[in-house]
Amino acid sequence: MIQSKHLVALTLSAGMLLPVFCAPLTASAKTTYLPSSVRSHTWYRLTDGSQGGFHDKTTFKGNHMTVKSYGHTYHWSLTSLKKHSKSTYYGRLHYSKKHSELIKVKIVSSKHFDFIPKHSYGTIGSYKGTDRVGAIIFRR
Repeated sequence: MIQSKHLVALTLSAGMLLPVFCAPLTASAKTTYLPSSVRSHTWYRLTDGSQGGFHDKTTFKGNHMTVKSYGHTYHWSLTSLKKHSKSTYYGRLHYSKKHSELIKVKIVSSKHFDFIPKHSYGTIGSYKGTDRVGAIIFRR
């Protein structure tokens, strides 16, 4: 009789202390990527109505981009990418180690998507850029 009471007490105390000694289970730190339809093609960066005349070749590898423009190669990256809906992502676009900005990625079709900065020049409000003003346009 005494042994069974000790066994029950030991089992209960071990069950209560087990969560303290075990590592807590957390969600995996899964990285969000743009859809494979975006990442698996070569894109051309175009301009909106208020900018000059870009026609840069851009390729993706994960959330990193290689932009080839006028004989120079630039490496951009997307961080903190979050999926908001089927065609909308939010994140931070890093142009260099010191320059980045918050952007909205709007996937218009399989052959067209836009990077819209949070505060575009000439627009009022957050993420209000369009193909006419404030967006970085990518087309195949």
